[in-house]
Amino acid sequence: MKGDELRKLSDLIDVLRGDNGCPWDRVQKPGDILSDLIEEAYELQWAYEEHDREEVLEELGDVVFVLVFALRLIQEEYPDFTLDQITSLTYDKIKRRHPHVFGDAVANTTDEGLAHWNLVKDQENKRKGHGDNLFSKLPGTLSPMRRAEKIQKRAARIGFDWDDTSGILEKIREEIDELESAVNQKSEGLVAAEIGDLFFSVLNLSRFLNIDAEKALVGANAKFIKRFLAMEKLVAEDGRRLDDMNLEEMDGYWDRVKQGE
Repeated sequence: MKGDELRKLSDLIDVLRGDNGCPWDRVQKPGDILSDLIEEAYELQWAYEEHDREEVLEELGDVVFVLVFALRLIQEEYPDFTLDQITSLTYDKIKRRHPHVFGDAVANTTDEGLAHWNLVKDQENKRKGHGDNLFSKLPGTLSPMRRAEKIQKRAARIGFDWDDTSGILEKIREEIDELESAVNQKSEGLVAAEIGDLFFSVLNLSRFLNIDAEKALVGANAKFIKRFLAMEKLVAEDGRRLDDMNLEEMDGYWDRVKQGE
Protein backbone atom coordinates (compact mmCIF):
# COMPACT_ATOMS: atom_id res chain seq x y z
CA MET A 1 0.00 0.00 0.00
CA LYS A 2 1.35 3.42 -0.94
CA GLY A 3 2.15 5.90 1.80
CA ASP A 4 -0.43 8.45 0.62
CA GLU A 5 -3.18 5.81 0.78
CA LEU A 6 -2.18 4.91 4.33
CA ARG A 7 -2.22 8.61 5.24
CA LYS A 8 -5.72 8.97 3.76
CA LEU A 9 -6.89 6.04 5.86
CA SER A 10 -5.20 7.46 8.95
CA ASP A 11 -6.76 10.88 8.31
CA LEU A 12 -10.17 9.22 7.97
CA ILE A 13 -9.72 7.59 11.38
CA ASP A 14 -8.76 10.98 12.85
CA VAL A 15 -12.07 12.39 11.59
CA LEU A 16 -13.99 9.44 13.02
CA ARG A 17 -12.24 9.97 16.38
CA GLY A 18 -12.74 13.75 16.32
CA ASP A 19 -15.32 15.85 18.16
CA ASN A 20 -17.73 15.70 15.22
CA GLY A 21 -16.96 12.10 14.38
CA CYS A 22 -18.68 8.82 15.17
CA PRO A 23 -19.71 8.23 18.83
CA TRP A 24 -18.76 4.54 18.54
CA ASP A 25 -15.31 5.23 17.06
CA ARG A 26 -14.54 7.90 19.68
CA VAL A 27 -14.94 5.51 22.63
CA GLN A 28 -12.90 2.62 21.23
CA LYS A 29 -9.86 1.42 23.17
CA PRO A 30 -6.86 -0.50 21.78
CA GLY A 31 -8.09 -3.73 23.37
CA ASP A 32 -11.45 -3.39 21.62
CA ILE A 33 -9.91 -2.90 18.19
CA LEU A 34 -7.27 -5.60 18.64
CA SER A 35 -10.08 -8.02 19.41
CA ASP A 36 -11.79 -6.92 16.18
CA LEU A 37 -8.51 -7.51 14.33
CA ILE A 38 -8.57 -11.17 15.36
CA GLU A 39 -12.15 -11.50 14.14
CA GLU A 40 -11.38 -9.80 10.82
CA ALA A 41 -8.39 -12.10 10.29
CA TYR A 42 -10.67 -15.13 10.69
CA GLU A 43 -13.14 -13.64 8.20
CA LEU A 44 -10.30 -13.12 5.72
CA GLN A 45 -9.19 -16.71 6.18
CA TRP A 46 -12.75 -17.91 5.58
CA ALA A 47 -13.11 -15.83 2.42
CA TYR A 48 -9.84 -17.20 1.09
CA GLU A 49 -10.84 -20.78 1.85
CA GLU A 50 -14.10 -20.17 -0.02
CA HIS A 51 -12.12 -18.87 -3.04
CA ASP A 52 -14.34 -15.76 -3.18
CA ARG A 53 -12.13 -13.19 -4.91
CA GLU A 54 -14.29 -10.16 -4.20
CA GLU A 55 -14.80 -11.19 -0.59
CA VAL A 56 -11.05 -11.72 -0.14
CA LEU A 57 -10.40 -8.19 -1.42
CA GLU A 58 -13.01 -6.72 0.91
CA GLU A 59 -11.80 -8.67 3.95
CA LEU A 60 -8.20 -7.65 3.24
CA GLY A 61 -9.42 -4.06 3.35
CA ASP A 62 -11.15 -4.66 6.67
CA VAL A 63 -7.96 -6.13 8.15
CA VAL A 64 -5.89 -3.16 6.95
CA PHE A 65 -8.45 -0.67 8.30
CA VAL A 66 -8.62 -2.28 11.74
CA LEU A 67 -4.82 -2.57 11.87
CA VAL A 68 -4.39 1.14 11.04
CA PHE A 69 -7.16 1.98 13.53
CA ALA A 70 -5.31 0.01 16.22
CA LEU A 71 -2.07 1.82 15.35
CA ARG A 72 -3.77 5.24 15.71
CA LEU A 73 -5.21 4.29 19.11
CA ILE A 74 -1.87 2.99 20.35
CA GLN A 75 -0.18 6.16 19.07
CA GLU A 76 -2.47 8.16 21.36
CA GLU A 77 -0.77 6.36 24.25
CA TYR A 78 2.69 6.12 22.65
CA PRO A 79 3.01 9.15 20.32
CA ASP A 80 6.56 8.20 19.33
CA PHE A 81 5.35 5.02 17.57
CA THR A 82 5.44 5.76 13.85
CA LEU A 83 4.72 3.57 10.86
CA ASP A 84 8.30 4.08 9.65
CA GLN A 85 9.65 2.96 13.02
CA ILE A 86 7.41 -0.10 13.09
CA THR A 87 8.24 -1.22 9.55
CA SER A 88 11.96 -0.60 10.10
CA LEU A 89 12.02 -2.71 13.28
CA THR A 90 10.06 -5.47 11.55
CA TYR A 91 12.36 -5.41 8.52
CA ASP A 92 15.43 -5.80 10.71
CA LYS A 93 13.87 -8.58 12.79
CA ILE A 94 12.68 -10.66 9.84
CA LYS A 95 16.03 -10.28 8.08
CA ARG A 96 17.89 -11.24 11.27
CA ARG A 97 15.79 -14.38 11.68
CA HIS A 98 16.77 -15.59 8.20
CA PRO A 99 20.53 -16.14 8.61
CA HIS A 100 20.28 -18.89 5.99
CA VAL A 101 19.18 -16.28 3.44
CA PHE A 102 21.08 -13.16 4.51
CA GLY A 103 24.02 -14.77 6.35
CA ASP A 104 26.32 -17.77 6.32
CA ALA A 105 23.88 -20.33 7.74
CA VAL A 106 22.55 -23.07 5.48
CA ALA A 107 19.02 -24.42 5.23
CA ASN A 108 18.06 -26.93 2.56
CA THR A 109 14.69 -27.91 4.05
CA THR A 110 11.76 -26.13 5.66
CA ASP A 111 12.62 -27.76 9.00
CA GLU A 112 16.17 -26.40 8.84
CA GLY A 113 14.87 -22.94 7.96
CA LEU A 114 12.45 -23.04 10.89
CA ALA A 115 15.24 -24.20 13.21
CA HIS A 116 17.33 -21.13 12.31
CA TRP A 117 14.30 -18.89 12.91
CA ASN A 118 13.63 -20.43 16.34
CA LEU A 119 17.29 -20.25 17.35
CA VAL A 120 17.53 -16.54 16.59
CA LYS A 121 14.16 -15.91 18.26
CA ASP A 122 15.28 -17.74 21.42
CA GLN A 123 18.47 -15.68 21.51
CA GLU A 124 16.43 -12.49 21.19
CA ASN A 125 14.12 -13.50 24.03
CA LYS A 126 17.06 -14.32 26.31
CA ARG A 127 18.60 -10.90 25.65
CA LYS A 128 15.26 -9.31 26.57
CA GLY A 129 15.03 -11.38 29.74
CA HIS A 130 12.12 -13.46 28.42
CA GLY A 131 13.96 -16.77 28.33
CA ASP A 132 13.30 -17.89 31.92
CA ASN A 133 11.36 -20.97 30.81
CA LEU A 134 10.24 -22.77 27.70
CA PHE A 135 6.86 -21.05 27.64
CA SER A 136 8.00 -17.48 28.20
CA LYS A 137 6.38 -14.96 25.88
CA LEU A 138 3.55 -17.38 25.04
CA PRO A 139 0.57 -15.05 24.50
CA GLY A 140 -2.28 -15.66 26.91
CA THR A 141 -4.80 -14.24 24.45
CA LEU A 142 -4.38 -17.01 21.89
CA SER A 143 -7.36 -19.25 21.26
CA PRO A 144 -7.07 -22.40 23.39
CA MET A 145 -6.47 -24.45 20.24
CA ARG A 146 -3.62 -22.25 18.99
CA ARG A 147 -2.15 -22.00 22.48
CA ALA A 148 -2.13 -25.80 22.87
CA GLU A 149 -0.43 -26.13 19.49
CA LYS A 150 2.29 -23.65 20.45
CA ILE A 151 2.83 -25.35 23.82
CA GLN A 152 3.33 -28.67 22.05
CA LYS A 153 5.65 -27.19 19.43
CA ARG A 154 7.85 -25.59 22.07
CA ALA A 155 8.10 -28.87 23.99
CA ALA A 156 8.92 -30.68 20.73
CA ARG A 157 11.79 -28.27 20.01
CA ILE A 158 13.78 -29.75 22.91
CA GLY A 159 12.91 -33.34 21.94
CA PHE A 160 9.86 -33.85 24.19
CA ASP A 161 7.73 -35.34 21.44
CA TRP A 162 6.34 -38.61 20.12
CA ASP A 163 8.41 -40.86 17.87
CA ASP A 164 5.49 -41.65 15.59
CA THR A 165 1.70 -41.51 15.39
CA SER A 166 1.17 -44.90 17.01
CA GLY A 167 2.04 -43.51 20.44
CA ILE A 168 -0.30 -40.55 20.00
CA LEU A 169 -3.16 -42.77 18.84
CA GLU A 170 -2.64 -45.02 21.85
CA LYS A 171 -2.71 -41.93 24.07
CA ILE A 172 -6.00 -40.83 22.48
CA ARG A 173 -7.51 -44.27 23.18
CA GLU A 174 -6.26 -44.03 26.76
CA GLU A 175 -7.86 -40.60 27.17
CA ILE A 176 -11.17 -41.89 25.75
CA ASP A 177 -11.15 -44.71 28.32
CA GLU A 178 -10.43 -42.23 31.12
CA LEU A 179 -13.21 -39.95 29.87
CA GLU A 180 -15.67 -42.86 29.82
CA SER A 181 -14.68 -43.72 33.40
CA ALA A 182 -15.20 -40.11 34.47
CA VAL A 183 -18.64 -40.04 32.82
CA ASN A 184 -19.59 -43.22 34.67
CA GLN A 185 -18.46 -41.60 37.93
CA LYS A 186 -20.75 -38.66 37.14
CA SER A 187 -18.07 -36.21 38.21
CA GLU A 188 -18.52 -32.99 36.25
CA GLY A 189 -15.08 -31.62 37.17
CA LEU A 190 -13.34 -34.87 36.25
CA VAL A 191 -15.27 -35.11 32.97
CA ALA A 192 -14.22 -31.57 32.03
CA ALA A 193 -10.58 -32.37 32.83
CA GLU A 194 -10.64 -35.57 30.76
CA ILE A 195 -12.31 -33.82 27.81
CA GLY A 196 -9.50 -31.25 27.96
CA ASP A 197 -6.89 -34.03 27.96
CA LEU A 198 -8.60 -35.66 24.98
CA PHE A 199 -8.65 -32.39 23.04
CA PHE A 200 -4.96 -31.85 23.83
CA SER A 201 -4.06 -35.34 22.60
CA VAL A 202 -6.05 -34.98 19.37
CA LEU A 203 -4.34 -31.64 18.76
CA ASN A 204 -1.01 -33.36 19.31
CA LEU A 205 -1.84 -35.81 16.53
CA SER A 206 -2.88 -32.96 14.25
CA ARG A 207 0.35 -31.06 14.95
CA PHE A 208 2.51 -34.17 14.47
CA LEU A 209 0.91 -34.76 11.05
CA ASN A 210 1.27 -31.07 10.09
CA ILE A 211 -2.50 -30.64 9.92
CA ASP A 212 -3.88 -27.20 10.80
CA ALA A 213 -6.35 -28.18 13.53
CA GLU A 214 -8.43 -25.01 13.24
CA LYS A 215 -8.76 -25.40 9.48
CA ALA A 216 -9.68 -29.05 9.96
CA LEU A 217 -12.42 -28.05 12.40
CA VAL A 218 -13.62 -25.32 10.05
CA GLY A 219 -13.95 -27.98 7.36
CA ALA A 220 -15.83 -30.30 9.72
CA ASN A 221 -18.22 -27.49 10.67
CA ALA A 222 -18.90 -26.68 7.02
CA LYS A 223 -19.41 -30.35 6.19
CA PHE A 224 -21.90 -30.78 9.03
CA ILE A 225 -23.91 -27.73 7.97
CA LYS A 226 -23.93 -28.89 4.32
CA ARG A 227 -25.12 -32.37 5.28
CA PHE A 228 -27.73 -31.05 7.71
CA LEU A 229 -29.20 -28.68 5.13
CA ALA A 230 -29.26 -31.51 2.57
CA MET A 231 -31.02 -33.73 5.11
CA GLU A 232 -33.53 -30.98 5.81
CA LYS A 233 -34.20 -30.69 2.07
CA LEU A 234 -34.82 -34.44 1.72
CA VAL A 235 -37.18 -34.38 4.66
CA ALA A 236 -39.12 -31.47 3.16
CA GLU A 237 -39.31 -33.24 -0.22
CA ASP A 238 -40.98 -36.13 1.59
CA GLY A 239 -43.51 -33.72 3.07
CA ARG A 240 -42.18 -34.08 6.60
CA ARG A 241 -40.64 -31.89 9.30
CA LEU A 242 -37.48 -32.54 11.31
CA ASP A 243 -39.07 -31.45 14.58
CA ASP A 244 -41.75 -34.12 14.13
CA MET A 245 -39.20 -36.92 13.72
CA ASN A 246 -37.29 -39.03 16.21
CA LEU A 247 -33.52 -39.46 16.18
CA GLU A 248 -33.62 -42.83 14.43
CA GLU A 249 -35.65 -41.37 11.55
CA MET A 250 -33.32 -38.38 11.24
CA ASP A 251 -30.30 -40.73 11.23
CA GLY A 252 -31.85 -42.52 8.28
CA TYR A 253 -32.01 -39.31 6.27
CA TRP A 254 -28.49 -38.40 7.41
CA ASP A 255 -27.20 -41.71 6.06
CA ARG A 256 -28.95 -41.07 2.75
CA VAL A 257 -27.13 -37.74 2.44
CA LYS A 258 -23.76 -39.34 3.20
CA GLN A 259 -24.38 -42.10 0.68
CA GLY A 260 -25.29 -39.49 -1.93
CA GLU A 261 -21.92 -37.82 -1.48
